[in-house]
Amino acid sequence: MPDQKVEASDTQDAPPGRGIRFRESMPRPLMLTFLAFGAVGVGLMIWLMFRPPSPGLLALESRRSPPVGSFTHDVVHLRPIAIPTPLPPFTPRCAEIEGLVIEGGEPAQGRIDGVLTSMCALAKPGAPPEAQQAFLALAKARIRFAKFTRTGDQSTLDLEAGRIFLTFTLSEHSVAPVAIGPLLVHEGWHLSVGGTVTAAQEYDARLAELQACQYLLEPKVYTRGCLDAEAIVRLGEARAVELLVRAGFPR
Repeated sequence: MPDQKVEASDTQDAPPGRGIRFRESMPRPLMLTFLAFGAVGVGLMIWLMFRPPSPGLLALESRRSPPVGSFTHDVVHLRPIAIPTPLPPFTPRCAEIEGLVIEGGEPAQGRIDGVLTSMCALAKPGAPPEAQQAFLALAKARIRFAKFTRTGDQSTLDLEAGRIFLTFTLSEHSVAPVAIGPLLVHEGWHLSVGGTVTAAQEYDARLAELQACQYLLEPKVYTRGCLDAEAIVRLGEARAVELLVRAGFPR
């Protein structure tokens, strides 16, 4: 059988077992560029491992949507949770909000009633004035859980019906109920004032909400809403109103 013919190559004189060295595989300027980009890539990877980027947040003034129609905040589409008919009887723990209706079964009533019990302190002398006014307005409110299309908002108020809607996630026992009280105060302020929800009225609602946070909660358990309200109030009314107008609230 004839021997296999082997063609000659440019590397036939290379020592046995030796190929082209990596540093000889490309021109020197290109090699230096390659190494520089490699070093930057490795450094960036290490940086991101220890300092991962934070997810982008909405601008402070946009974290609650502006009003639409008779609603204080535009949640896009709202689907109320089914409720029993007739509703179970409910009596608030403090007489100052007698007349409040919780539209829900016993689990929903029990969850909201537990929050309202601690909020009764807002009816006492010495409570912050805006928070107190908002709390007392709940005497003419109806409260119901609903599913919102816009997930950024946790509450909205139908001013025509006097009905406060809370996001359905707040009804779940895996979620701490501490956020409910300040939200009720926020919407209670709008209910107490009525009319068009202007940027100035929204600022006052945030002020009432912050007062409720400070009066009812320890700073270590402040909710996102509490922190946002604190940041807006810290801006001062004039600056905050301008930002809220920019976010879509009427002047």
